[in-house]
Order: sequence, then structure tokens, then C-alpha cells
Amino acid sequence: MHTDNGIQEQARAAHGSVLVVPMADRAAILLTGKDRSSWLNGLVTCDLAKLGSEDGAYGLLVEKKGRIQTDLFVVPGTVSSGEQALAIAVPSAQRDALLATLDHYLIMEDAELGTVELAFYAAHGPRAVELVKSEALAAMRTFGGKVDLLGTGGAVVAVPVENQEAFAAALESEARRLGGLVGDQAGWDAVRIERGLPRLGVEFDGTYYPQEASLEKLAVSFSKGCYLGQEVVYMLENRGHVKRKLVPVEIEGDAAPAAGAAVTTPAGDAIGDVKSAVIGPTTGKPAAIAVVKWAHAKPGTELRIDGRTAHVRG
Repeated sequence: MHTDNGIQEQARAAHGSVLVVPMADRAAILLTGKDRSSWLNGLVTCDLAKLGSEDGAYGLLVEKKGRIQTDLFVVPGTVSSGEQALAIAVPSAQRDALLATLDHYLIMEDAELGTVELAFYAAHGPRAVELVKSEALAAMRTFGGKVDLLGTGGAVVAVPVENQEAFAAALESEARRLGGLVGDQAGWDAVRIERGLPRLGVEFDGTYYPQEASLEKLAVSFSKGCYLGQEVVYMLENRGHVKRKLVPVEIEGDAAPAAGAAVTTPAGDAIGDVKSAVIGPTTGKPAAIAVVKWAHAKPGTELRIDGRTAHVRG
């Protein structure tokens, strides 16, 4: 699978056709049994009960006090025996710990946890679903579902690692047929940072609440029933607010600031720092994700970064 496409090319694909990105940092937890969806729905922030047969989900597993343990992707599929299952894509380094955490809450339900070696791929853009549903890929993938991170369309698919090479070749061929391409982590990072989409382990970690990571709209359902940590997350949303928040920032000038650069008010008061920054592949202007104090997180708020004027993007 070739990943030498330029960042601007990858951005155009993500917004105009389809950008495929290997999810090399993700490993699978397998969930089977007739209670698999209802049981998992009682633990994660996204609403699995509303998903159709071709839908996946992006959500969070939070601790009892509401802080993020991990983000995760949930996609339906089948195992080799033909049994229906859910594949949960979690950070590879956390899989064993998360498997133990989930197993702690599995008591009398008809559900079974395990591991399976899968290769995950994310497709972003308006032709992403068309791509993964194409005949050339549908017969090869064992797990997949619609997951839209950018608001332009998207999907996540997975295949057993032993079939990865053949699937990757077919994926690249189909993406190009649809006017898209295969990208890499650098290209995807540029696209998501410009869009203001944070990444676990880069812009946020386990010290953040969902609202601090600005994931409450993308990854949290406030209409579903109870789940682990739900009360704290609900209270923060409806009866209070967090002290800090990740925000997308537009910056004047020609250069992207360094990660860690101080964010201040126009008067010079320290209010946060830059987590990641790029030259936006679609705008050609510096863009960043920064963490700032709550009072300065509203869209349009004027900031200073490296002495340059910046604004919180709406």
C-alpha cells in the first residue's frame, strides 16, 4: 500500500472523494454473544442501540468520575464461524488493560470478550461508504460500518491480518477508481488538526473529560440510558462546565507554532498552550488545536500565540 501522496492531495481526497488511512495504532477486542450490543452500550458514551446493520460508532470509555480512559471505534461483522460479533478498535498499547477493565463488568450477560488480530482502516470523505461497500471489498472485509469523524462521510473497516496485503491492494485500487487515495498518518494529522479533531495521546489523554477534549458532540450521546461515568458527564454538560477546553485556532502569519507554545490573552495573561499545529492543507494558513481556559474557548475569541493574533474558530 503506497502512502507517498502529498498532504494537500490527501486533504483534497478527504473533502472531495475519499482518503483511506491505515489505523496502525489500533488493535481489536472481539465481543460476541446475543447481549453484546446492549451490554457494551451500558459502558460506552456512544449510543449503540440506534445503530443500523451497516453502522459503526466512535465513542469513549470513561471512568466512574467521568475522565476518559480511551476512545474507541465499534464496528459490526462476523467471525470465522459465521457468528455475528463486534470489533472494538482500541489503542494497541492499551488493549490488554482495557480488556481486563471490560471483563470486570461482564457478569451474567450472554456476551464474551476476546482478542482477534485485525487490520483496521479508516475511510474519510463523501465517497467513503461507497468505497467500503464496493463489490471488490465487501467480500473481503469481515468487519465494517459507517463512522463519520469529519462530517463529510466516513467508515471504518477491518480484515484479519493474514488477509491484510490483498485487502490493502484492493482498497488502494478502489480508492483511486473513486478519485481518492491512500494516505498516511502525517496527512491525516494535517486534515484533522485543521478541522479541530483531537487525537488520543496527542492533544488529550486520560486526565481529560469528554467536554475538555471537545468530543461531547462527536462521541457522546446525552439521550441514551446510563453508562459508566454517565452522571458526571451529564452534570458537566447541563449543570456546570469544565475548567479547560480544546479548541481549533486560526493564527495569523506564515508559520505554524510549535507544540507547547504559550497561548495568552491580548493583554498577555497566560490561558493555555498549543497542543498541535500545522499549515492548513486547504487554507494554506497556520491552524492549531490548543487547550485554553473555559472563559476563552468561545468561537471568535481573540488570542495571542508567539506574539501573533489568533482566534478560536467556530
